[in-house]
Amino acid sequence: MARFSNIRKKFRRDEDGSATIEAVLWLPVFFILFCAVVDVSFVFHKQAEAYRVVQDANRAFSVGRIASTADTEDFIETMVQHLSPGAAATTSVSNGIILSQLSLPVEDLDATGFFSWLTGYNVVVASEHFLEL
Repeated sequence: MARFSNIRKKFRRDEDGSATIEAVLWLPVFFILFCAVVDVSFVFHKQAEAYRVVQDANRAFSVGRIASTADTEDFIETMVQHLSPGAAATTSVSNGIILSQLSLPVEDLDATGFFSWLTGYNVVVASEHFLEL
C-alpha cells in the first residue's frame, strides 16, 4: 500500500505534459482564427478579381467593343461565373460616364464556409469609366 501511495504522490508532483494540455485547449482557438484569415483572404482576393472584370467591361464598352449596357452586364456576369454563380451586374450611362456595379454573395466567395454569419451579405464592386465614343 505504501508503494501505491508513493506512486500517487509522485504523479501529483510531476509536471511533465502540462504544456500539452494547454496546447490542446488553445488549438481550437487557433484553428478558428486560421479559418477566419483564410475566408477573409479569399473574399478580398475574389473581390479584386471581380473589380478587374468590371473595369475591363467598362473599358470595352467605352471604346465600342461591347455594344450596349445589357451586353456589358452579360459580359460581367459571364466572366465572374466561376467566382460566384449568384452574381448580379448592373450598368448605366449617365452624362458620358459608364457606371457598372456587381453584387456578389459573400457565401460564394469564402473558402471554408465555416462562418455562417456571413450568409446574407453581399460584396459590391463598382467602377466608373468615361465613355470615349
